[in-house]
Amino acid sequence: MKKAAKITLTTSLLAVILATSLLVGCQSLSGDEGYDLLQKAIDNTLHDDNAHIFYWKESISTPRPNSITNLVETTTVNVLCTIDRDYNFVKEGDGEYDYEDLKARVTKSYDGKQVYELYCGYAADGNSYQAVRGALDGQTALTANDSYSFTDRVAEEYVMSNDFKPYTLAEKLKELKSLKREDLLVEEYENGGVEKKGNVTTITCKLSEDYLRAYEEANGAKSVLEGKYVTIEMAYDRISAIIVYQHDPNAGESNTQGILALEYESYKFEVVYTGPKFTVPSKQKE
Repeated sequence: MKKAAKITLTTSLLAVILATSLLVGCQSLSGDEGYDLLQKAIDNTLHDDNAHIFYWKESISTPRPNSITNLVETTTVNVLCTIDRDYNFVKEGDGEYDYEDLKARVTKSYDGKQVYELYCGYAADGNSYQAVRGALDGQTALTANDSYSFTDRVAEEYVMSNDFKPYTLAEKLKELKSLKREDLLVEEYENGGVEKKGNVTTITCKLSEDYLRAYEEANGAKSVLEGKYVTIEMAYDRISAIIVYQHDPNAGESNTQGILALEYESYKFEVVYTGPKFTVPSKQKE
């Protein structure tokens, strides 16, 4: 598939963005201004190539009973095509973007062990395929003996299919997009606020009890955004991170580094818009 689109700016690693922001002054904004910037960032994130070429990482952390360590489940999704040294998408002679080499990779880990892996794209032998391996229970670690299974499906078809819908940015940001201004308690939360440092804006807030109650009633489960407080980071007018903090049930104990723990990150979603390069493995026999 070829698509004409304008790419005004692409970013590499979030760490570089945040480091750059430290070199400039900090500006405090109102909750209303922060909400307006949030809407703009969501629109920009879901616009054109940003919505299709990306790398995101999601971590969900749950305290273990009688332990100072948490159980962490992590998912990473990487969708990319050819980019140049400046992280711009490579154009063909007619000025359109070339998606023929589109690749996708999905990995999942449970308690520090990789339990699922999917590659989709063109292999080293030139064949297009979808390679999948993973434990049925979603918890057993992959081993070197785990074999791939193959279907003739190119990455373009996969990332546009219903199978990939749970991994799209539109799906991952659906709840954030649904929030209304009154749902974000910025000034009402004692440590809340909106800060802008260079090209990075951070909203720190809590979500209203009315919103959290309505969400649970409508979905039959608590919102992943429910917690002690939430930070939403926006870099270059796009969503870069969502982090939810909880009270640490083991706050009276020190962690493995000997530091007294008072809170932990129950949910963390980070996204960049080119993603690290990877190679689809050569096709193997089942």
